[in-house]
Amino acid sequence: MKIEEFTEKDIREASHLAYPVWGVNYIADGQDEKFGLLMCEYIIRYGWYGAPYAFKITDKGKMAGCILAGNIKQDNGYNEWIDELMPTFNDKQREAALALRDYFGNTSPKVYRYMQADKDLYLSFFLSAVQGCGKQLLAEVVAGAKRDGYEKLYLWTDSSCNHSYYARHGFEKVAEFKSDEWKTNSNNYLTYIYRKSL
Repeated sequence: MKIEEFTEKDIREASHLAYPVWGVNYIADGQDEKFGLLMCEYIIRYGWYGAPYAFKITDKGKMAGCILAGNIKQDNGYNEWIDELMPTFNDKQREAALALRDYFGNTSPKVYRYMQADKDLYLSFFLSAVQGCGKQLLAEVVAGAKRDGYEKLYLWTDSSCNHSYYARHGFEKVAEFKSDEWKTNSNNYLTYIYRKSL
């Protein structure tokens, strides 16, 4: 296993890595794989702030996980990216893309309220497809954040993810809430905010 810088060129491969987690949900909703991959790319672009807190871990040249973090003062242009694609979507795709955009737009400020931009780093995307990779990636971001004087690491996740992972790795849950942007069959679909002191 090798940890390397995650660059914008890696977003497409990361989208394929994320597809079994988030993209297949769009297939179940009647969309095609291409649209599911585009939504995965949008999720990753939401988290993409560039260096110095963007890493991937590879095994035999293939990505096994990635982690992206940044300062909330930065603008990463993810909404401009999806706006350019909107005219190519059908009505159902546009509705799904706008729901995801609303989810990001409504959830991010709830996290930012807890943060001090000059002291806290935002862990905006984290995915590991191989056991043990996530721990190494998280350690890399934590080491860099400490080196650069950050005091806390913040993130949000939801009940579709392995959110118990964070409690096992030194994060404390600071909030949980139901998000109305998603039409789900579960009343237990919650969003969580976590923080880790560095």
